[in-house]
Amino acid sequence: MKKLTLYPRMGDSNVRHIESIINISLSEDFKDFLKANAGLSHYERYFFDKDKTQWEVQKYLSYPELFKIEEELFIDYHRKLVPFAYDPGGWHFCLSFDKDTYGKIIINRWTDHLPEEQFLVIADTFEEFINGLKTEEEAFS
Repeated sequence: MKKLTLYPRMGDSNVRHIESIINISLSEDFKDFLKANAGLSHYERYFFDKDKTQWEVQKYLSYPELFKIEEELFIDYHRKLVPFAYDPGGWHFCLSFDKDTYGKIIINRWTDHLPEEQFLVIADTFEEFINGLKTEEEAFS
């Protein structure tokens, strides 16, 4: 059977809008990832940080979800974060463009934490985060 070609899951105009909110330029790798994976889930969903804490990516954000959360983080928290996924509890994985954490992956723990503990660095780069994702079998066997 013929394999059909998918539209990007996020368009160039969506990416430009994301960039305009916090006045940054996203890397081509990150843009390509968003375009290909927005709204999807993967089998490779478990990440272990340097402290061996387990994190689980439930789903990558669609454009409307990403836009809404990015805008809230910028306006309400004065943070230059681009959320791209969430965990089963609703915490968001973000790529940081803040001066002190530029390029790092931060988990935004909306609940159960004091404001000064809400944002936690879990990976030094987006590539480290993606390359570190494991399937359930890889993570727990």
